[in-house]
Amino acid sequence: MASENKNHRWQTFLAHMRSHSWRGYVLIGVAVYLVLINQLIRVRPDHVFIALMLLALTLGRGRVKVFVKDWAPWIVFWICYDMMRGVVDNWRGTINIIWPYMTELKLFGPLFGGVIPCFYFQDLQLALSGSVIKNLLDATGGLFYTLHFGVPLIVGWVFWHTTDDRKSFYRFVWTMTLLNFSALATFFLYPVAPPWYVYSYGFGQPAIAGYWGLGAGSLLNVDRMIGMNFFQTLWGGFNPNHFAAIPSLHGAYPLAFAWFMYKKFKKHLLWMLLYPAGVWFSAVYLNQHYIIDLIIGAIYLAVAYLISDRLLIPHVFSRFIDWGPLHKRRDAAA
Repeated sequence: MASENKNHRWQTFLAHMRSHSWRGYVLIGVAVYLVLINQLIRVRPDHVFIALMLLALTLGRGRVKVFVKDWAPWIVFWICYDMMRGVVDNWRGTINIIWPYMTELKLFGPLFGGVIPCFYFQDLQLALSGSVIKNLLDATGGLFYTLHFGVPLIVGWVFWHTTDDRKSFYRFVWTMTLLNFSALATFFLYPVAPPWYVYSYGFGQPAIAGYWGLGAGSLLNVDRMIGMNFFQTLWGGFNPNHFAAIPSLHGAYPLAFAWFMYKKFKKHLLWMLLYPAGVWFSAVYLNQHYIIDLIIGAIYLAVAYLISDRLLIPHVFSRFIDWGPLHKRRDAAA
């Protein structure tokens, strides 16, 4: 009897270890992440925060395993995007400067007095210098442009947690994953200078390999207005490639927000469209993106959505994903 009890306890222990083996993989992943970050770029506070967050989740209970699995695409993309700063200087070739500018000028120049829209708004800012209207436009533009970083995560959280809609979450997160990684590949293969570079430096190639310039463009006006180096610090620390103008994720993310939220709730479409309209205007007004950058970003989003909706969800994930509410499986996910 004692031998049977001992054997039972051993089998129970092995089963427990197997059921929690994913925690070990997460711990190994965190260690590899920190080592790679240390080798490629300097470790920043946000790297430590991500590592500690993953460690805390690994030690948690309830829906933790499901959370780590479901949100892994966001984590992997952020790591890949962040690591661009460590390799992009050595890998990038010729920066594409003339074609985007000339295309923008041909398509939209006639509507803006013979100049591209970004430069039209730069001239407008000079004309409005010191006015309340300019300060209001700068502040509003800075707000809309910065929401780009947090809104997709909020939408994902609404689907995953607030409404407990697993199918909508997967459709959203894998649309964004395809969008993100196709954009990442394009940034490497076809680096494009944004309009602020042409406005400040003309059509010449960057003088040195490590050149990034003041990528915040007109966002620095907001810094001067509020008396803080908020956007200079944000763009200097979190934008690893200032020649990643096409496709514009600022053009794609807000449209994804409006589309998925409307599909879920079936109301307030006009109010939801105010957000992408505000971001698109801000991107041009702040001299960050050509209109064609934004349009190409929207095309990338449409293709990613069609692949996710017509292929991945029905033919891949439906085979092994339980679309039921997560709260029914909390104990199983522990």
